[in-house]
Amino acid sequence: LAVPSSGMHSNGYSLVRHIINKKKINLKKNKFLRKELLKPTKIYVEEILSLTKNNLISGCANITGGGIKDNIKRIVPDTLMASINLNKIKTKKIFKWLKENNIEDDEMLKTFNCGVGFCLIVKPKNFNKIKKFFEKKYEPYPIGKIIRGKNKVKLNEKINWS
Repeated sequence: LAVPSSGMHSNGYSLVRHIINKKKINLKKNKFLRKELLKPTKIYVEEILSLTKNNLISGCANITGGGIKDNIKRIVPDTLMASINLNKIKTKKIFKWLKENNIEDDEMLKTFNCGVGFCLIVKPKNFNKIKKFFEKKYEPYPIGKIIRGKNKVKLNEKINWS
């Protein structure tokens, strides 16, 4: 399951700074960027502690530097693989703006959370119970499944940036 991020969290600011400098963007005049770059990072500790207490998760990963692939592969056993459908990811406006500034998909996925702040590995039967622990704007949604495999993480499809 993907748990939505509040925005960029704490990753990718060097790349954003590079774009701002290259394009000579005045942050005092750009209300959108000013607001997005100052958004506080959503911390998921209360929800995760509640899910753990209720034995509702099999694994979890905070999506930070390294993105979805590098953070999820740390929690998947060697005999299994997270098959993730990138086209299911609900991106946020800031990531669409970044993509419009000529950042390749691989770099986007490696540097930014792309709208997914946290991932949960759960039993499908627990999905509806799990959603109740999150406020609406952070409600988890399915982006893949765990299957047998050796690669730990397989990214399918592409993120829809539009």
